[in-house]
Amino acid sequence: MRQRLVGKDRALGRAWAKGLSVATIGASAWLAVGAGVAGCAVSESDAHRWETTENGPEKLYAVVTHDKYSWPLREEAALSLVRMKPRNGKRVGLEFLVIGFDTPQGRVQGALAVLGDDARRRIVDGIAPKLLEMMRQPPPPKPAEGGQVTPDASIPYKDAAFAIISHEPPLAANEATKSELSVELAKWVQTDFEARIDNSTQQFGVEQIMRFLGPSSVKSLPSQINDTSSKVDAACRLIADLGDDETKKRASDALVVLAKHYDSQQWIDKQRGLAKEANQRANLKVTEAQVNGQLSAYQEQELEKVFVDMKRVGGRPVIDFLVGFAGDAKNSEKSRMTALAALENRVDKSVPTDVTRIFDIVKDDGTPDGVRSLAMARLGELPKEMIVPKLYSLFDKKWQVRMEAGKMILRTMTTKELGEFFTHLPTNDKAKMGLSEPITYGNVILQMDEKSVPKPREALTPFLQSPMLGAKLTAIGSYYGGKKSDMTALKALEEDKAPVPKCEEKDGCGWSCDVPKAPGSQDKEPKAVATVGEFIRYCVEPSGT
Repeated sequence: MRQRLVGKDRALGRAWAKGLSVATIGASAWLAVGAGVAGCAVSESDAHRWETTENGPEKLYAVVTHDKYSWPLREEAALSLVRMKPRNGKRVGLEFLVIGFDTPQGRVQGALAVLGDDARRRIVDGIAPKLLEMMRQPPPPKPAEGGQVTPDASIPYKDAAFAIISHEPPLAANEATKSELSVELAKWVQTDFEARIDNSTQQFGVEQIMRFLGPSSVKSLPSQINDTSSKVDAACRLIADLGDDETKKRASDALVVLAKHYDSQQWIDKQRGLAKEANQRANLKVTEAQVNGQLSAYQEQELEKVFVDMKRVGGRPVIDFLVGFAGDAKNSEKSRMTALAALENRVDKSVPTDVTRIFDIVKDDGTPDGVRSLAMARLGELPKEMIVPKLYSLFDKKWQVRMEAGKMILRTMTTKELGEFFTHLPTNDKAKMGLSEPITYGNVILQMDEKSVPKPREALTPFLQSPMLGAKLTAIGSYYGGKKSDMTALKALEEDKAPVPKCEEKDGCGWSCDVPKAPGSQDKEPKAVATVGEFIRYCVEPSGT
């Protein structure tokens, strides 16, 4: 189907270019302009003049496609279409030469597409040196603040080169020509990257060209990763998507250098002076402590941007830096959490020291809960056999740490392995255990595969009578928030006098539930839970639906 459509388009283009009658192709009067050109002597100066005339594109199209004209003139007509300034925001010349354009009779292929293979090769090879020469022009200087931007004169030639090599079916049959154009395009998009990626006058954007060319087009982008560039994010995105291993390694190194710069005292000292100047201009009276707060917030913001790009690019340098940063207690909790978030799916299981360093963050009693939670999440991305023994070693920490480790272990298990898990929980009321802990375990267990044997509920039921307190409370807690009709299994335990774990207020165990002040009353009051039976009557059964 595509070949038939292309053939039809080419036929329309050739017919128009040869000036066939209106009856033959149904063209409106303006389409006949090209026919008149074939009957007149045409010079190079005519081609240049037609770049600015109303019917110039049609006339130039006719010269490019008509074999009565000399090759140099046809090539010059093609370059005139390339040079032609946009009309109503459209690069009409490029449409007539390569892209194609719409007429009342349908879509007409660009002039190069309607040529025979030999003629197309001759013209493309003929104009390629000029395209290359003009693409190599240095970019215009950056304007002074508030000054007018100088147009980039190389853009029309770059657009034409890309249109030629990316056209389907191919227009550049000569592999040497195609290679030269591709190499120069790769250089062009990486030169003055900051300005060119945002230049809206292009027919084809920098990113579009890079994605077409692939790894060669982002080789130099790691040099954009510095504190003076406004396009670090764009450069990292493209490197992550397109870069080869060597380019990504250089980007990873550059990101670490940038992060260390933002994390340095030198950077803080420089920003302190700038912050004070800004406060003075705004007539703000701020204390030194407030300035420190401003700097801290700004530093976190800049580091967060770098960490986002580190997550994109990855690489050994990035991993080493992020793990070290997250483990450094002098860094803010927010920044440490951001560093760990950037490590998502980046921890290398083949590097044991990565796992050990992250585990050290988890087991450190001084680690903030938010940091520990994200460190646990990173461990959870690793193979079961690598992390489960380490997680069990956390069970002698505070109960909140044990609960997070326990949830992660349970998610690696089957119902047949619950007995092993329960042996690691507190066996009596002497060990601290929070009220939410057994409820949490019970909920995770119920979410295990229903197709497993035994099913989650069946696996939990025997532990309602377990002599191990942690196992018993978990089996009971699994009913929390469930159906009241399923809670008949708890009736026999409603008067169980076994004490629940003892905790001090600072431990936050929360052995208390809200109960009605009187039977049937909507008003509730907290009721301390001292026994297993009270846990059932005050907490679990009232939660049922």
